[in-house]
Amino acid sequence: MLVIAAALLAAGAAALAWPRAVGTTSSPPSPPAIDPSAPSATTVPPGQLARRVCASVPHEVLVRTVRGTHPTRSGDLQLIPTFPNFVDGGLTHATPFDHTQRVPLLLFGPGFVRPGVYDEPASLTDLSQTAASLLKFDGFTAPDGRSLDEGLLPAGERRTPKLIVTMVWDSAGTDLLERWADSWPNLRRLSRRGAWFTDVQVGASPSNTPPSHAEIGTGAYPRRNGMVDEYMWVDGRIRKPNSQGPTFMELPTLADRYDLAMDNEPIVGASASLSAHIMMMSHGKGWRGGDADIAITREVQSAATGGDDTADEWGLTTRMLPYYRFPAWSNDDSIDASFEQAKVELDQLDGSLDGLWGSHSIGAMAQGFNTPARTPYQTALFEELVRRERFGADRVPDLLYLNYKMLDSLGHQFSADGEELAQALRIQDADLPTFVDFLDEQVGRGEWVLMLTADHGMQRDPAVNGAFPIDIDRMVAAVERAFDGTEFRPVILKARPTQIWLDETKLRHEGFTVAQVAAFVQRLTQAETAGPSGVQPGKQGTPVFDAVFPRSVIERLPCLPDSVRA
Repeated sequence: MLVIAAALLAAGAAALAWPRAVGTTSSPPSPPAIDPSAPSATTVPPGQLARRVCASVPHEVLVRTVRGTHPTRSGDLQLIPTFPNFVDGGLTHATPFDHTQRVPLLLFGPGFVRPGVYDEPASLTDLSQTAASLLKFDGFTAPDGRSLDEGLLPAGERRTPKLIVTMVWDSAGTDLLERWADSWPNLRRLSRRGAWFTDVQVGASPSNTPPSHAEIGTGAYPRRNGMVDEYMWVDGRIRKPNSQGPTFMELPTLADRYDLAMDNEPIVGASASLSAHIMMMSHGKGWRGGDADIAITREVQSAATGGDDTADEWGLTTRMLPYYRFPAWSNDDSIDASFEQAKVELDQLDGSLDGLWGSHSIGAMAQGFNTPARTPYQTALFEELVRRERFGADRVPDLLYLNYKMLDSLGHQFSADGEELAQALRIQDADLPTFVDFLDEQVGRGEWVLMLTADHGMQRDPAVNGAFPIDIDRMVAAVERAFDGTEFRPVILKARPTQIWLDETKLRHEGFTVAQVAAFVQRLTQAETAGPSGVQPGKQGTPVFDAVFPRSVIERLPCLPDSVRA
């Protein structure tokens, strides 16, 4: 203990250098003792640390980090890797960088939308306020968003649509679309007939499923709406979003407000994969006076990860079921038949019926559910949802929220640079005109509006963009060894790509502080955090983070206006 404490109290300009074989994943040895009389980097006053963070982190990256950090729910430490590095949790897209933050946005609806290309900055927080404008509903105000009026016809020149569809192409960020520019001809054609926004961002970090979908629904960043990540502090415990239903989301959505104001007359529904996706719709019965909106997911009960969408059939978890209505027809044989047909068509793409998609066994990928065959299956389900539940069938405007998940699942395996993503994107794009034609026939041409976006982007192949994957297990092991964590009482309660939750009671017992852990992690190098891919040539001693700082430092950042922290 005393040797380690002496090492931690040593500052100097040099980083700690632990001897280890490059590319190994074994636990690191204890750091060597360092002269305890050296200046201590761990005793930097919070104000000085805040100035250092401002000086070392790009402004937009810092803004996104602050918007995504809740005062009590987020991790005790905030991690900002050196671009384009990322803390590797399976090719994560949870970063503050442009390739995961930039997303497309199309507003399409003849008679409602002003066609054109719009370069004004926009965010996912703008979608709910824009939908409110289309509804001519003044009972909702997006705390961090605005109505994208430049892409709408003047209110006096348009009626209210019978149906507004918010469609998310999960993980299909602008960077992915640019990478595979020839794989989405139908979206490109549709964009010429609608309002296409070129500068749209998630706007908050981490850019992943729960925060992004809550942004879409509430018009607020996680700092306000409380949905900060796949995990969060709640009542002194680390919880998964929606593990207790929708109540972790602290603000109402547009659908919550609108449905209640209309005496729950509108039909409100969502079809997606995970419970967290449903947060772009509503709290259902979890909001004061709300009713059981329609919800269809496929999440595995009590999954070990933030979200597992490979359950055997469509349904709702037991924690979500009290708040929403699940239509039993979702598992009808007629809909499942579309999945079987989609798998056959995917199998035949290479000219032979051999059970393979390229070199991948279709059966080995969750019986085909984790292949592009899922997309036509979801489209069939979406259409049946509109038809059977009578969305857009009367003059009371309805709200429908849809999420296509397949691109995200494949991106975690193959990265945005994988050829698999080009093919999956083409298949998803092919279903877009099919669904548009369906809405024209079912709801009526000129009677509906589509708002199509992505919830975040996708990680690139490190071999392509030069990123260093920071091995999350080695990072955790380094902290546990240095701060006397044990298997039975670890120092780190949860580590994620952008943040770490700590056992502060354990730290205090060992005589350490959160600030000391932050300083320790920031000094970690490639040699100390290398995963199976090893260290980049000549960079063994290169630090992997731009900044690691306690959550409390956010309140002191002098380079940000108070409005960002509001």
